Amino acid sequence: MKSTLLALISLFISCFILFFANGLINVLLPVRMGLDLVDTQTIGLVLSLYFLGMLLGAIFSKDLIKKAGHVRMFAGCVSLSSVSILICSLYTDPILWGAMRIVLGFCNACAFTAMESWISDSATKQNRGKLLSVYHGTALLGLFSGQFLMNVADPGESILFVLSGIFLCMAVVPVALSRHKGPVVEDVTVMSIQRLSLISPLGVVSCFIYGLVYSSMYNLLPVFAKTYHIVGFDLSLYVGFSILGAFAMQFPIGYLSDKYDRRTVLLAMISFSILICVTVPSFASGGLAWPLILSTLLTGGTLACIYPLGVSETLDKLKQSEMVSAMSTMILISSIGGVLGPYSASLLMTTFGSASLFYYIAAIEMLLAAFVIYRMNVSKALPADEQENYVMQSVLTQTSSELDPRTQYHANDSMLSNQAQAAQELAQLSPAAAVKMAQAVAVNDPGQGIEVASAVANVEGVKVLRLLEIIEQVAPSIMLQITQEISKSQPELRVEMATAAASRAPNSVLEIARYYAAALDHEMQHARPADRHDRLTLLDAQLITNSLCAIAPEKNKEITKILSMQNLTS
Repeated sequence: MKSTLLALISLFISCFILFFANGLINVLLPVRMGLDLVDTQTIGLVLSLYFLGMLLGAIFSKDLIKKAGHVRMFAGCVSLSSVSILICSLYTDPILWGAMRIVLGFCNACAFTAMESWISDSATKQNRGKLLSVYHGTALLGLFSGQFLMNVADPGESILFVLSGIFLCMAVVPVALSRHKGPVVEDVTVMSIQRLSLISPLGVVSCFIYGLVYSSMYNLLPVFAKTYHIVGFDLSLYVGFSILGAFAMQFPIGYLSDKYDRRTVLLAMISFSILICVTVPSFASGGLAWPLILSTLLTGGTLACIYPLGVSETLDKLKQSEMVSAMSTMILISSIGGVLGPYSASLLMTTFGSASLFYYIAAIEMLLAAFVIYRMNVSKALPADEQENYVMQSVLTQTSSELDPRTQYHANDSMLSNQAQAAQELAQLSPAAAVKMAQAVAVNDPGQGIEVASAVANVEGVKVLRLLEIIEQVAPSIMLQITQEISKSQPELRVEMATAAASRAPNSVLEIARYYAAALDHEMQHARPADRHDRLTLLDAQLITNSLCAIAPEKNKEITKILSMQNLTS
């Protein structure tokens, strides 16, 4: 873990500086528009356009990375962010600022994607969750600290805009000087919103509601605070505590959601949030005091937990193969809510006053609570021990599928020995030559031959059965181990591997049956709930039974008993 952090230190420094600059920008823009007497409705519209840029960035960021690479794309987008905020310092024009907000949102989405996929590429199965925590902690610290830069100059002047641009440019430097080239980006098919809605209606609605309410609160909180004369350092402190709450509340909520029915936890959290939310305006009338800070902290914290709870609820309903595409869709859904939230809230604030911001949030949460109750009545709860783990999310960016530890982890090829890696690289160029190499290694070192042969078998284009025939000619003693290793990495070949092993070692047929029974039983026991209804485990058990019985008919009863359906499903 320590070596991985050291290797990523330049990336985390850039991450901190980037979020530090954004922490300043997110408070500076609404405050400056208020000083220039821009009406609340227009402020809400301008702030909403940031999420339109985020939405576009989520769609196109990976294409940009594939064309330009991580470093150049990150440097280009963050530099363009700097240009956009510097342009805002020239004129206070809502149309211009709205356009620059779109550019800023797009560039931030691309930068976040680059950082998260970069971190994911460096992660292992053991440290993936820890790296995610470091990333979120770095982002939070940057956002929290950036708020206080508001106090170094008059927001009515251009100095703070220039400082924002300077820090954005500084965020490029550590990554640009890094030797890391960044990982290869793979294509991800986005699941349609309609299909995801059919699989997990509550998850989709929760992600959309999160976009509505959290974007409204975070963007319009400075406008609300100004009405109650919370300005200067008090404003930085006030907004900073709302971000702190968004971080702190995820720990107890995450713990509870992993222990109990997730929908019950979500309903209780929303109910608590509604009660706290409606008290904020009354506390605000007394100025910045601990009741106001605490109520805003709790409100911000509970709102921030809606999205990760919605994601967890959705993943509970999905097959493993669907999780990556679904997470991309959920980010899009929350971004759509983010586009609509600040503007719709600003309309109410224009008509009914700034206090209506929190009443608007409470009303939206009531609708979500009603939908949670409806879903609890029409569908059964998943047992708590079968739920996906809760994963904390950053305040202004949702974790992409590359970094989320719940998505299927693929071990890096560097875990293979140098000889096995060389054999795989050779197999990509010439499968026949790689098979000959595996044969030669098996002759000289049977133990090493198992790894090399298994590694070659995993390369597309290699004829696995032909590989086994050639290895058998020189090292028949390792055939059983090779077939077992291939079965682990390529479950779709396990019937063929069981047949190949038994035909070459008929006396070991019961040992082979026990091995595959244990492997199939482990798969059944550890399959995700949604995968159990679509698993080929039981069909494979029947096919392996038939194959082994055909090879050793005198042991039919023992084979059938070992691989019986009852044993695998008990």
